[in-house]
Amino acid sequence: MKVIAHSPHLISASEALQRVFLPHLGLHTTRLRKPLPPQVQHLNLQYRNYGPRNRASLPAARDDGSGRDEGIRAPEIQIVGPNNSLQPPRSLRESLATIDRSTHFIMQVGVKVHPRYADEPEPDEGQRDTRPKIPVCKVIDKQAYRQAEIAKAKPKKTISIPTKEVELNWTIAPHDLEHRLKKMREFLNEGRRVEVVFGKKRRGWMLRKDVGEGKARGLVEMIREQAATVEGSKEWKAAEGEEGAELKMFFEAKGNNPKGGSKE
Repeated sequence: MKVIAHSPHLISASEALQRVFLPHLGLHTTRLRKPLPPQVQHLNLQYRNYGPRNRASLPAARDDGSGRDEGIRAPEIQIVGPNNSLQPPRSLRESLATIDRSTHFIMQVGVKVHPRYADEPEPDEGQRDTRPKIPVCKVIDKQAYRQAEIAKAKPKKTISIPTKEVELNWTIAPHDLEHRLKKMREFLNEGRRVEVVFGKKRRGWMLRKDVGEGKARGLVEMIREQAATVEGSKEWKAAEGEEGAELKMFFEAKGNNPKGGSKE
């Protein structure tokens, strides 16, 4: 019995019928290939139709600065080199291949007009710039980046300036007034803020009716003059209250080393 050898050119019955009844369609075979990973599929699509002079095929670069590695949606990037100089445009794939991805990553920090179109005229004021853009990127050290993010997340320490309070009354004796003004100057020289408070003590409230308007104003001006003798002293906040009644004055002297605060 004669054995007929298998021919690699044999076709199926359906293909034979197609050739007989639909010869104008021809016979096309489909070659299957393994799909690309999702994280690089957009890069494959961008490079497929990208031509050096095909303006329409140049994908728009995002300017939100959120791109990182394959998340940078553009076929070419410019990396910031030494001295903040921009390196020539290079494909994202090639740029990723030049770094150690276990220790570094590429992060988009902005966008600019693609150098290929930099000579085109700028749009008029109020018009949209349609010139193709290219992402500007930096090569980031992962460990340094993590440390910076941790430091950024920590709450900032607020520096509080200690405050001293000097209590006076409108009928204070000259000797007591001299002593309180001396303490006020000392506190300011030490870098403390000073609040001068009138009328807080009961005795001050009881005798304020005996204080004339001119005497009260003179006492306030004396305090300002004494505070001004301290270098850098000023009223950091407007006085609150009324002369001859309850009044608060606020002083500080910048440039002095602050110390602890309390009442005097």
